[in-house]
Amino acid sequence: MARAIKCTDRTVEDLLEHWGRWVVLGSGVSCCASRENDLQTPMITDDDALMIDRLVGRLIQRYKECGDVIMKYYTSRDKALADVGKRLGYGEEKTRQLWKAGVAWIDGALDVRREIA
Repeated sequence: MARAIKCTDRTVEDLLEHWGRWVVLGSGVSCCASRENDLQTPMITDDDALMIDRLVGRLIQRYKECGDVIMKYYTSRDKALADVGKRLGYGEEKTRQLWKAGVAWIDGALDVRREIA
């Protein structure tokens, strides 16, 4: 049985934002790109971050373009989807669509794990 994730008051975007910080801080690479100069401590448990990490990994396996956009956007200095798209070779609109689809996919995958309060 899947572990229920306690994220009823948090949006998927918020969870992904904190997951991205968790990834960057856990990388141990001082020059690892973060979207903030002063990287704040991620407000996510290791268990929840690992759950998001597995979902992003599954997304990359199933829908590589969406997963790549999600990974780059939440773990890089690029603050605009257009910048992420340029790095990946996509136009701004395609990048935005891939980002929306990736967030929706992760939200749907989390939905079955959320606790019913």
